[in-house]
Amino acid sequence: MKKSTLILVSLGFMLITGCGKRPYQAYKATYKTDRAVQFDDKSVSASEANKKNIKHMTLQEARAVRVYFEQRDEIELIEKVLERIMKLSDNYQERADCLYELATIQLSLGRLEKAREMFEKLIHEYPGVECKKEAFYRHILAHYWDCCDAEHDQEMTEKTLALVKDFLKEFPGETAYLESLETIQDYCYKLLFDAEFLRMNFYMQKYHINQQPETLTAAQMRLAYLTEKLLEFQKKISSAAKDALIELCLQLKDLKVDNVSEKNELLSKAIMLLRTNYED
Repeated sequence: MKKSTLILVSLGFMLITGCGKRPYQAYKATYKTDRAVQFDDKSVSASEANKKNIKHMTLQEARAVRVYFEQRDEIELIEKVLERIMKLSDNYQERADCLYELATIQLSLGRLEKAREMFEKLIHEYPGVECKKEAFYRHILAHYWDCCDAEHDQEMTEKTLALVKDFLKEFPGETAYLESLETIQDYCYKLLFDAEFLRMNFYMQKYHINQQPETLTAAQMRLAYLTEKLLEFQKKISSAAKDALIELCLQLKDLKVDNVSEKNELLSKAIMLLRTNYED
């Protein structure tokens, strides 16, 4: 099975700040293939076949030209010839291989939505192929690199976490990608935690302006979600600080609905506790 190499140069994992920045911006990615084509037909001259328009090539010609283009890193032409091979070939493995290569090219060029579509198609329509694990991992990357910062919608972050869980369930005992997946998980949980903390801050600031009890209730809901669903994954927060936050949440639950003053005081303590023990 041919495998393409996605060369990733990490510029470091960090808390992303600023409008709309994504993890993809912290990487440089290039496409390069490093395997011989299983279906290369030596009886067909690549130089001769290359004189034809790709859409008019036979399957044998397209296979030969694929090797020719890959040796020269002609990415745009590789895309076209892979699409031509997929159209003409009835070989299950070859079609899956071409789709995998096409998806990897999209990922390497930052065409993340297209990469997600292709990897998802590969995973579901070609479940028995050798590259399923690699395709699944790169499918996760195509989501992860499109996560927004904490000030924006976290739908992609949640999808990334769900995919990581699905991957680890399908490939138990996986080691090759484990460290990377753990880093992705940590980062995504931090994004979700940051987002909830920002919302909680927003409601508290809003309360100090409008003095509406409903605004404090909204802040309390954000703190409850943050504490119950996300707190355990925050490695930067000490156990003592986590216990203190949980205790504040319990005290808030025990308050009478109309006890606005004490609710405000407890929520303010929670924010101060988080700022002291969490923020960079």
